[in-house]
Amino acid sequence: MKARGKSLGLEAAYQVLQNSRTRHAALVDEMYEPARLFTGPWLCKTYEAECERTRKLTAEAQIPRDRLETIVQAMRDPLKEERFRRLLSAEGLAAVPKTLALRINGEQPAQTACPPAEPKPLISGISSEVLDLLQDLYTPPQVFASLRRMLPERQLKAARLMIALNRANFHYAQLLSTLTPVSQLADPSRPKRKFASVTAEQLADMEIEFDALNDEFLRCAAHSGTWALELMAARSYLDRLMENARVIRYLAQNFPGQLAKLQTILDVPMGREALAGHAKKTGRRRKHLVF
Repeated sequence: MKARGKSLGLEAAYQVLQNSRTRHAALVDEMYEPARLFTGPWLCKTYEAECERTRKLTAEAQIPRDRLETIVQAMRDPLKEERFRRLLSAEGLAAVPKTLALRINGEQPAQTACPPAEPKPLISGISSEVLDLLQDLYTPPQVFASLRRMLPERQLKAARLMIALNRANFHYAQLLSTLTPVSQLADPSRPKRKFASVTAEQLADMEIEFDALNDEFLRCAAHSGTWALELMAARSYLDRLMENARVIRYLAQNFPGQLAKLQTILDVPMGREALAGHAKKTGRRRKHLVF
């Protein structure tokens, strides 16, 4: 009975997925790009706005990585000294978090590699993987008209950007389509749209810069969670260091610059929910700052 119930559950889930894909396919058949042609000024204005927004979100995603790098740079020189390592061992602080230790030693923690996905059949010109990604997100039908002009790999990248940037609208999809290199278009023989006041060279430069910004953003977005977890472990270790009077005294006397950098990291709250506990710890540490 249990096996039969499980089988029925899987069949029901598969049917829901198939219905979702069928619904998307029906929508795709009716999708079209608006007849209104976008102008050169619109392209330039939208391009600059989206580039600025992507840069800002990329910088935010990089914050945990940058703070990790500050910790690494501040800890590297003190840990080279045998005297400091003996002090940490005597105080029960020799166990540096593994990922932090790797970074201090100039190594990068291993990243889990995603196996290459097998190509899936297109549904009315749209990758089924893209439909799966967007099935729970309200997406105007015209978005798929722009996606359909791209190759499946480009469609998938566009879908990930729209989700990560919360930009599942036609204007952004049109921008992605317009700045897609000819080699990544579904029909390379179709001439690209021309814009008044935007030369072919300018358009090519925009394609290159936009792709580079988006690649960096997607990379940071994919790793920001891992960086945040690494930073949490590193900060927990630093909290223990900064509660130890002997360690603080040693750093203040021999590495005052590094101590100041570590203090700046710990003075930045990890999150709203950590403010109260962090403030208490900061107060305790300041009591130790007497030499």
